[in-house]
Amino acid sequence: MADFQPAVEQTLQKEGGFFHNQKTGEVVNYGVTLRFASDCGLCGSTDQAYIQGLTQQQAIDIYKKHFWDAHNIGSINDQTLANKVFDLTVNMGPGGKQKDGGITLLQRAVCDCGGACTVDGVLGPQSIAAINAFDPGQLLTAYRARAKARYQEIAQDPIEAGKLSTWLTRLAS
Repeated sequence: MADFQPAVEQTLQKEGGFFHNQKTGEVVNYGVTLRFASDCGLCGSTDQAYIQGLTQQQAIDIYKKHFWDAHNIGSINDQTLANKVFDLTVNMGPGGKQKDGGITLLQRAVCDCGGACTVDGVLGPQSIAAINAFDPGQLLTAYRARAKARYQEIAQDPIEAGKLSTWLTRLAS
């Protein structure tokens, strides 16, 4: 079982303080976006002051509840793999049946390695068993390859294109 603390510490090293992206309109603090906070019922959809005043501890609490616990990431046996899954899920969302994110890319990587895993964005008992059955280094390599391809796909959008090198640096760390 992986531990939350090392995972969140690594992610917070990559997530900065308050930022309002003038191109996209995104408002974010410690990696928590206004849209995410609003969707979770933490604030209103125009409550930029909530995000601006967010403390690091509040961000950690949000990450624990809405990412680590909600997506069962702690059930991954290998800490290094769990750290990366958490970080990518924070960065690109979990994914689901309609789009790829941190969880669905991991499920696809399991399939790439020859395992059987339903790609649905849910780390349930079957997905966790499949993940933990593989050599974590091999699975991490396949996972990074999937994530790199997804980042390159996202960067085809001119608004997002400038973020690719930052995403790839984050992926490699």
